[in-house]
Amino acid sequence: MADIAEETPAAVSVDIRPRWRMLHRVPVHVREEKKHVFEPVVVPLGPYHCRQHPQSQLVEPLKDAVQDIVCKLDRTDRKGFLLSKILERIDEIRHFYGGADGYTDQELAEMILRDACFLVFAMLPKTFPMIRHNLGMYGMLFMSRDMYMLENQIPLWLIPLIHPQPSFLCKYLSSNVFGDYRMTQLSWENGGGGEEPLHLLEAFHRTFLSLVQTPENSSEGGSNFWRLINKYKQARPKEESSRRTLWQNLNSPFQSATDLKAKGIHFRRSSHCLGDIKFFSFALYAELHLPFFNITNNSKTFFSNMIAFEMSPETETDYGVTSYFNFMKTLILNASDVKVLREKGILYSRLASDEEVVEMFKSIDTYGYSKHGLLDGVKMRIEEHCSSKAKTWMADLVNTKFRSPWAVIALAAAAFLLALTVVQTYYTVNPAD
Repeated sequence: MADIAEETPAAVSVDIRPRWRMLHRVPVHVREEKKHVFEPVVVPLGPYHCRQHPQSQLVEPLKDAVQDIVCKLDRTDRKGFLLSKILERIDEIRHFYGGADGYTDQELAEMILRDACFLVFAMLPKTFPMIRHNLGMYGMLFMSRDMYMLENQIPLWLIPLIHPQPSFLCKYLSSNVFGDYRMTQLSWENGGGGEEPLHLLEAFHRTFLSLVQTPENSSEGGSNFWRLINKYKQARPKEESSRRTLWQNLNSPFQSATDLKAKGIHFRRSSHCLGDIKFFSFALYAELHLPFFNITNNSKTFFSNMIAFEMSPETETDYGVTSYFNFMKTLILNASDVKVLREKGILYSRLASDEEVVEMFKSIDTYGYSKHGLLDGVKMRIEEHCSSKAKTWMADLVNTKFRSPWAVIALAAAAFLLALTVVQTYYTVNPAD
């Protein structure tokens, strides 16, 4: 085995990557019994689910109407121009969809143009009344899920082709990830994050894993104290984890949020970046910094497809979303854990109850995978803190004995009275001359 490991790397350096990337479908064994998560219900986009779609009689006329509107927004007929641009890259589009067999170039171009126009139209908030009128409220709600399914994507370059306003995509991503327009530049622009994303789902993936400065994290980042702490803490994991076996790193004991709180670990918000997870251990307590996370009825579908994207072939990623959910699934075991994180402003939920939040995290399958090394340092320091009897004893003392401020006042009063008694006894035995 050693000989193979030594001789194989760099023996052949042939680049077998295609010129263009492909939108890989979700494997059959993954989609089994999960069709509602990976297959569009109302609005199919692209050739994977277009034919024989059950809602075609309802959706296809709306797509045609939307295309007419979008292609005449500037009072000119742009359809011919857009079709010519798409036909110039039709081979790239065919590769994107694995060949798109059964469609002529013209048929494929017309389908892609119509679906791209519908996607851009659906991304505009002012268009919701028209979509709701034609599809109904059920249809519009399911359309929002369909847009983020992996197999229901179109090439991202079509969005600025149809809607050339530079800030359009940036504002859309910022609004959906942060709830406002704080993001002023796409993370991959101006050399900031490699090549352009393949599709809208990957654009969301990049945004969720990029650290955008906000009032919450910029103040911490600007503090010399926190800069010093971050520098010190970030230098340790690589050195310390190298002294541990692979099995120790992968199988570190972990506990729920309520258990960690009982051991003196306080929770604090970090940022919206799902990879922004840090742990700091001090003399008498510790802090686990976790990203903000907004939970909706679409979260299961959205992030299940994002995990499917991370695990697709030809995908260059550090599995940040998969690792985040794998980490959070260990923290959230019941409604009490959700309450702890919700009260700290880490979890925001539009679901009916904390129990539903627990079920949502359980339903997102990570297949037990978390990239080795991504959160090993955090897990290791949590384990060290929980294994320290002095720190956990102090945390237990504070949690059990000093929950009420009156208990602290009573202790201080008792200590003061004890000190007075000691002083009085001393002067009684040794009276002043």
